[in-house]
Amino acid sequence: NSRSHTLSRTPYDQPLLLVTLLQLTNIHHNLDHALLTKTCRKGFLVEIHSRLPLRAMRSLLLSRRLSRCLPRRRLPSPFLLSLPRLQSTKSRAPPPSQPDVFDRPLKLLQRDNAHRLLNSLQAQPPSSDPDDDPRVSYSYIRDEVASRLVSRLEDCKDRDFELCLDLGAGSGHVLRAVNADVSLSGNGGGVGGVRKIVQVEGSGEAVKMGEEIRTPGPCSTYVLPSTSECVLPLPFPSNSFDLVISSLSLHSVNDIPSTLSEAYRVLKPDGALFLAMPGGETLPELRSSLLLAETERDGGVSVRVGPFVDVSDVGSLLQRSGFKLPTVDVDTISVTYPNMYVLMEHLQRMGESNAAVARREAGARGDLFLAAAAVYGELFPWEGGEEGEEETDDIVASMQVIYAIGWKEHESQQVPDERGTASKKIGEIVEVDRTEPGGK
Repeated sequence: NSRSHTLSRTPYDQPLLLVTLLQLTNIHHNLDHALLTKTCRKGFLVEIHSRLPLRAMRSLLLSRRLSRCLPRRRLPSPFLLSLPRLQSTKSRAPPPSQPDVFDRPLKLLQRDNAHRLLNSLQAQPPSSDPDDDPRVSYSYIRDEVASRLVSRLEDCKDRDFELCLDLGAGSGHVLRAVNADVSLSGNGGGVGGVRKIVQVEGSGEAVKMGEEIRTPGPCSTYVLPSTSECVLPLPFPSNSFDLVISSLSLHSVNDIPSTLSEAYRVLKPDGALFLAMPGGETLPELRSSLLLAETERDGGVSVRVGPFVDVSDVGSLLQRSGFKLPTVDVDTISVTYPNMYVLMEHLQRMGESNAAVARREAGARGDLFLAAAAVYGELFPWEGGEEGEEETDDIVASMQVIYAIGWKEHESQQVPDERGTASKKIGEIVEVDRTEPGGK
């Protein structure tokens, strides 16, 4: 229920709760315990009008106490890596009639930095301790989604997609998934009968990384560096490819309809488009935690997690671009992390930092992320462990993945009859079971 909660100026003598809070935020090594105890005993007055659960509101209040107890020196941000400082690249020109949603030059810079860091990690010698191996890969989400997307090619029986165009290939996630097996048709090539993939990628560091980790397989490739994942218009003649595929690369494109129209143009008749992109229900836990913390600290919100396409709009986008027989399905991937800071570190090293044009230009304060981490740990803990497993303080992050398939028009495809030409009622064709539920 919506009501006002007031914390009065009473002595704060609960050492057990204080220790629990320190463990929750994982910052006890940065605090002066004497200063913390002295400040907490003074208490403070704050009034919050909210519908938050009491435990979430308590986390916000106590995280504010901790942020006030931090040393006055500026603490290093947990997200800063040894990368070039990202600068805003937004143009000062007058806004166009259709304003951009994403800062594309900044997004390419983020991806370049992420792949440059991964290249440096892969070049380090292996560690004797597997848990401390510096050669860690942050491509686990992209590899998993690419594998699930490519597996759908085998559902198209008696079809071989010999020539494929990969938009936003990254370091070759789709290529590795295609080369993971051979075609079921026995006509050669990788999964789905793909024999050659033309990769279009805007990040030079991603192309370099893909060349270093590429392994031979039944499918060959040609890499076409460009200034974007899908430069428009595509530099290919019409009716050139049997398949256009895109795995987790179109979600940061400003003009998705034009990109899909170009994909339709370069496809051969009866060619297919296979794409996977994050849906609107991606990272709802992180979005909610940052929203609650920023509302409590600043009295307003800003764009912290980039906007994503809603699943209800994907089918309309395909039909608007001319694709026939559209098919859309949704999958959800859940991953656990020790805390919110590790989650954001992984997002940055994936090249998925916030690049929205409407983002706040000024950097966020450390106490905002401290409050958001406390809320995240309280509201979204990992509760999926098996029986007998030791309980942990891990959090869960979920990602909604939208898979869509569309076909270029061809005379051999199924075409519905015109409306009003039916000669029978549906009840005359389909036998209706009128027995009671559970009856035979």
